[in-house]
Amino acid sequence: MASRNDKSHEGAEKERRSPLGRPSRSRTFQSVQAVDEGQRPQTVSSETRELSDTRNERLGRESRTGVGDEEPRSLPGSWAATYLEPKALLVQREGIEDLMVPLYPDRSYVFGRAPESTVVFPHDAVSRQHGRLSFREDHRWVYRDLNSRNGSFMGLRDGGEPGDERLHFQRMGPSHDWVLEVGDVVLLGNGKSRITLLAEVPQGLVAGPRAKQAASAVTVQLERAIDRCAHHHLPVFLRGDSGTGKTFIAREIHSRSGLDGSFVILNCGRLPQDAAALTSELLGHVKGAFTGAAFARVGKLYSANGGTLFLDEVEFLPGIAQDFLVDVLEGTGSFAPFGAPADFREPPPRFRLISASKVPLRQTGLRPDLAQRLAAGDFIILPTLEERREDIPHLVESFLHRLKVEQQYDAELTRDAIAFLQRADWPGQIRELESTVKTVVAREAAQHVLEGLERQRVIVTLEAVTSYLEQRELGFGGPLSSAMPRTTLPGVELPPSARKRPGDLTERDIREALAKHEGNKTRAAAELGVALNTLKARMKTFGIE
Repeated sequence: MASRNDKSHEGAEKERRSPLGRPSRSRTFQSVQAVDEGQRPQTVSSETRELSDTRNERLGRESRTGVGDEEPRSLPGSWAATYLEPKALLVQREGIEDLMVPLYPDRSYVFGRAPESTVVFPHDAVSRQHGRLSFREDHRWVYRDLNSRNGSFMGLRDGGEPGDERLHFQRMGPSHDWVLEVGDVVLLGNGKSRITLLAEVPQGLVAGPRAKQAASAVTVQLERAIDRCAHHHLPVFLRGDSGTGKTFIAREIHSRSGLDGSFVILNCGRLPQDAAALTSELLGHVKGAFTGAAFARVGKLYSANGGTLFLDEVEFLPGIAQDFLVDVLEGTGSFAPFGAPADFREPPPRFRLISASKVPLRQTGLRPDLAQRLAAGDFIILPTLEERREDIPHLVESFLHRLKVEQQYDAELTRDAIAFLQRADWPGQIRELESTVKTVVAREAAQHVLEGLERQRVIVTLEAVTSYLEQRELGFGGPLSSAMPRTTLPGVELPPSARKRPGDLTERDIREALAKHEGNKTRAAAELGVALNTLKARMKTFGIE
């Protein structure tokens, strides 16, 4: 059976197969031709299908093998010697700077033209929701085409064939998981939009360069604490309010530690109470261990082997899971996956342990011996956003930077809008601030499209920010207090919440606003309740310099 490393057949079969076990050239050409003509690819004969067999087709059949088949059950990690797990993505888009995206097993990544995609590809050949990359429970990254119009194509990074690369790649049919590993390349619609699976995250290339800014004193202390924890392998306990960035800090510690293994999140509040289900979650299960176990699952503890296990919301850890975790930390008990044979022998997993809670350890209600183990290391107390207000402009800039490189939103906030955010109350901490910035940018970008200005930079004014926050508070049904500043900013008069329609602006309105703000177009636009580009367009219409 053919695979990535198989030799090609002799004679006529050798001519019909493409190199390195890829599908035949004629088969892929039919798919590409159908894409270019707006048709669906033709059905492939069973003979051609057998000759163009791939690793993914083999794995697909194996994953569908029933419990009663004679094939021996596989243990988690039985593929560990051959599967090359990627740790990052290289995203390449025509006319846009390359983007490096770290891969985290707890996340899924959607690619497409839609602004809500994880990574936006603005090329017309890419569908709005083109494909999704996710981490399957058998410890493999899989790609699924989301019924895209022009299809997805898989090949190798070092192909180097001239002409249309799709001729040498395999079309990835929809409604099927395609296993990807280091070196694989996925073309989205054509050769101009692609993702490449990498073995590691190159330092300094994630989301492109970003200017450094002076940080607050508490942030400087936080950075030092992260660096300190990255240089030892003791347990770390993080305490902070919801939204202060505990998961982000844990990822940073793992990243700076230089560990070879993965960063694995264990949400303690969502662990099952049943012993068998808990064993499957933490230690995994073998193929056929129970009805529906179509393939082996790697448990969280083995997934974190050689890396970091992050216990999020440890205060919600169930009692049965506490007992289980104590046995693991003490090296006692069985480490066998659920359904493994009695003679299972596998070295116990070794990982860096980081835990996080919103309350002090003494108030978590954990078993005293478990709490002591979690406390036998370093502590980091995360500051609230109120304690680091001077960092808000830098945080806003970092949010805008990621929106630009990942989702192609070219936006900026006016100075008075940033000053407003800096004075506002944020009970949801950094998470709420980031959500606010993303939302107001998306709203203003949509407004630009309605006004025919989608090609211009989005300028988010103070009025746009306050209008959104007011609507959000009304939607929550509470008073306008939580995200609004206690006092009015010096020298800034809050504009009315209603946006003035561009067609209603008169020449007198514009001249009076410009005179009031001494020719400052940004403040004049905020005063009039319109986008800056709209103001400039109306000024051009009236011949105002």
